[in-house]
Parts: sequence; C-alpha cells; structure tokens
Amino acid sequence: MTSPDPSPGSSSTAPTAPGSTTSDAAATEADADADATTVPRVTELWVAPERHAPMEPRRRVEVEAGAGVVGDRWHGTRHRHVTLQSADALLEAAEALGAPVPASATRRTVTVSHGVVPTDPGARLRVGGVELEVVRVAAPCALMERSMGPGGAAALRRRGGSVLRALSSGPIAVGDPVEGLLTAPTPSRGAGPARRPDPSTP
Repeated sequence: MTSPDPSPGSSSTAPTAPGSTTSDAAATEADADADATTVPRVTELWVAPERHAPMEPRRRVEVEAGAGVVGDRWHGTRHRHVTLQSADALLEAAEALGAPVPASATRRTVTVSHGVVPTDPGARLRVGGVELEVVRVAAPCALMERSMGPGGAAALRRRGGSVLRALSSGPIAVGDPVEGLLTAPTPSRGAGPARRPDPSTP
C-alpha cells in the first residue's frame, strides 16, 4: 500500500543538497549574520548641490574617476572628490559634545557603519566598486559650529574622517561594503595632520 502524502499541516524534513546537512545550512546562515555585523557598510550618503547649501540625502550616488560625486558641490575639483567618516567617530564626537551628531551635520559625503577611517595620504579604500585614495584628513571647519552647535568643531577634531580622490568610476549605494578601514585607532603619526586646518570650506 502506498503511504499517504503528508498533510499540509504536518511536519516534514526539508530536503538538503547532496552531501550537505542541516548543520551546514545553519553554519552558512550564521556566517552571513556575522558578515552583516563585521563588514563595514555604507549607512548614509549626503550631497550638496553648491557650497553652503543644505545637505541632501541619497540612496545612491555616481562617482567619476578624477572628478568626484556627480551633482555634489565638489564635483570637478582636483582632489576633494569624496569625504568619508565613520559612525563610530560620530558617537565619540557626540560624547565629547554632549549632544547627538547627525551624519549630515559634518557635511561629509559617505558615512560607514563602523571602523576607523585611515588618514595617511595614499591609503586606499574601496567603497562598493569604487576605489578611493586618501588625500588628507577632513578637519572640521567653522561651519561645524553652526551645523552641530557651539563646540562642534572641537568635538569633531580627529574624528572627521578623510578627504579622498576617486581612482575609479561607479556607483556607491547605501549598504555597499567598505574595504580598507582600520580596526584600531590610527597611530600617533596620523594624528598630526588632523591639527592642520582644512584649507577648503565644506
């Protein structure tokens, strides 16, 4: 006699690929979860169409090699193509300031979930499929006093991320992985340039 098919409400064991086990599938899911929490990713993108204009959020931007973010105020400049900061540094700045520090208040283009942004000139990062090179530290300017409140510039000192040039073209989108961030505080030799004021205004 042929056994009846299991009813819709009955439990059954899901099929597995040949040679695989349920524990293998669970391990794969665990690895994916770990990757989502350990790999730094883009969390926010902001652009301003002109200097001093309000920052506008984006889910995706286009980057042109040697030119920068299309539609941003710095597009076409010689070196200031992308500015990148870490959410970890924003939390530290908020503690120093005693008030929240929104990513848009710093007027940086890209904010990543965690990690330490390198400040040594020549350091390479990859954001999504776009390769970037550090030009200098992104030092805070007087505008931070307006966007973040009194003490904003001081709270952001050595926490403002870096100015980078675009070495390749392509899109950057929220959720993209970021390669090249540091996992420990930058060495003391990297702290020196942070004291030099950024000659350009956000």
